[in-house]
Amino acid sequence: MGFKSKLMGKGMAIFFITIFGFSCSVYSQVDQRWLRSWNEAIKMKPAEIAATGSIAPKDEPGEPLVIRGRIYTPDNTPATAVLIHAYHRDSKGFDFGKNDSELTTWRLQGWAKTDQDGFFTFKTIRPAPDHIGREGPHIHFTVVSESYGRQWAPTVFFSDDPSLSASQRNESKKAGRFGWIAQVNKENGVQTITINIRLKESGDF
Repeated sequence: MGFKSKLMGKGMAIFFITIFGFSCSVYSQVDQRWLRSWNEAIKMKPAEIAATGSIAPKDEPGEPLVIRGRIYTPDNTPATAVLIHAYHRDSKGFDFGKNDSELTTWRLQGWAKTDQDGFFTFKTIRPAPDHIGREGPHIHFTVVSESYGRQWAPTVFFSDDPSLSASQRNESKKAGRFGWIAQVNKENGVQTITINIRLKESGDF
């Protein structure tokens, strides 16, 4: 093996170690309980995922809610074939079943996949505030893109939540259409919210 080949070999090894080390470092910084729940969610992911998904089953107690969303690339182009995972608390404010101790992944969770224009929909119920009053009702979203990796989208809150501060509302308003406080509307007696998510240049974990 010539000097150039040896140098290239060493360079590739250093590159691999650097990238691998960076990936492990980022992965280790993710909350481990969340990561365990995420890995279980991945194992449970349906083989076929459509643009409309469900988070809560049809017989789940609570106020019906429809979430309509659209995902954009970093340059504001509608993003096609992006997976969206969503989860939230139930009508009693629990994530993991009774007393938050029955399950190790989120009880109410679902998947959708953006259509050719970047749109997706979830049918679910409106989540309750945390059962011990730490925070108001909200919905978590994680997106998976072939081009931009796995990313946490902003947590979405509800416009009619009295626990939101003026500062939180102002910060969301500054983000324009990508704000994370969603306006609550009603269509045929069903609550609806609309959200927009812009992908970052690279993944979070």
